[in-house]
Amino acid sequence: MATTPSLGIPPLAGLATYEEAARVGLSVDENVDRMRRCNYVERRLYEISAAFLNPTPEWEVKTALSLHLWLDAEHGKALRERVAELRRPPLYLDAVPNPKLEALMEEALRAQGTLELLAGVFRVIRPALLRAYQQHLAETNPIFDHPTCRLLRIAIGEEEQMIGWGEQALATLATDPEGQEVCRRWEAHLQAYVQAAGGVSGREDVPSGLTLPAPRAAAPFVPSFDPQRDWRSGDIYNFCYRANDVYNDPEADLDERNLALMFKRFHEMDVPEMMASIILQTPGKPWEYYRDMARQVWDECRHALMGEVWFWKQGVDTSRYPNHVGWCMHLNLDRTALERHIILYAIEQGLMDGKVGKRFEWKIAQESGDPFATFLQDYDWADEVLHAQYGRRWLKPDAGDVKTILEKAREIANRPAPAIDARTRPENQTDWWPQMVRDVLGKESTAGTGMASRFIPTLISGSG
Repeated sequence: MATTPSLGIPPLAGLATYEEAARVGLSVDENVDRMRRCNYVERRLYEISAAFLNPTPEWEVKTALSLHLWLDAEHGKALRERVAELRRPPLYLDAVPNPKLEALMEEALRAQGTLELLAGVFRVIRPALLRAYQQHLAETNPIFDHPTCRLLRIAIGEEEQMIGWGEQALATLATDPEGQEVCRRWEAHLQAYVQAAGGVSGREDVPSGLTLPAPRAAAPFVPSFDPQRDWRSGDIYNFCYRANDVYNDPEADLDERNLALMFKRFHEMDVPEMMASIILQTPGKPWEYYRDMARQVWDECRHALMGEVWFWKQGVDTSRYPNHVGWCMHLNLDRTALERHIILYAIEQGLMDGKVGKRFEWKIAQESGDPFATFLQDYDWADEVLHAQYGRRWLKPDAGDVKTILEKAREIANRPAPAIDARTRPENQTDWWPQMVRDVLGKESTAGTGMASRFIPTLISGSG
């Protein structure tokens, strides 16, 4: 059969051979059906990450959950946009696509402890999702359906990275026979539900005579918003925290003020912990809301990682100093989701003030002569500008204009904080800052003395 002569340049924009492109792939309806199921799993994985951010104590797992929350939000956004391009309204994706798939994700949400969480997500759910993506990519047409192929390749690469991290985490945590048995049992439990659903794609063989184990999801899921940390955060109820005072103290040496800023960054894990509760208690928003919230969760986690890297670079053991959870615990347990979001926005908006906000922090780092801290603060500053925009966008319909929101924030901040009062043990409210200065800077503190910040005032949180 004669064909058009070739110049030897790769044809079809380099995406496929003629043989690969000249085959019937998935129809539009088949394509949409598969993306609908994958989107549902991505949405429920997003929920799982948010649900376990507070009760999971291990720092590294919290950071991964923050990242994976955002990646799942991005995958969901891409899937929703592609489905809308294929003659389906976006709201079509909000319904449960299959009751057996729903049963699987409800079970996954009932993981008990870090080992079950990791085993279920990274050895069962994400591998099943990865198989669905890989099968989809193999069966759809690489030219006719290239926009779908592109998003699938991105999702496949990121799912592989997440699964790889999860396997490494489990290899570290599940080292004894008891822990390995916990993982094995939970994996087997969830695998049965995966098989019953025909995999995430719905096209995998269902074993004959399959019997499902008794479900854990017998009652509605109730997440815990009481933040937990492992031993490396020290006494998380020692609310003496002077970093805010010190970096603002004009009488303190610049290197000490810079040290305070770096601890403020390290302390920012409390923002993802607080924002996770907002996400879970704010249903019915457009997916763009959940995507923006997830991006901010990951950004705030990255700020904590920036501080972590700075201390690593200095050779500092941060487990010697309390990294308390007072701010997020107080908001999670004492305020509504909308009130938490209002407080968060008030903080972000305050950071836009060049005299006391992020520009001021960047200038302190620069004047201290620390190029790495200056670099760090530069990106932190850029992120916070974006976060203030998110707050304005999503709070205006529910809380009013900026002036009204800030007035509400002041009223919310001035209410009692019973969760803090209940956890405060006077004998444990010790001022550890002078010792940290000696350890890190090798000198005595030059900052004002005292314990002015027994607890971070809500509107000027150390988280930001």
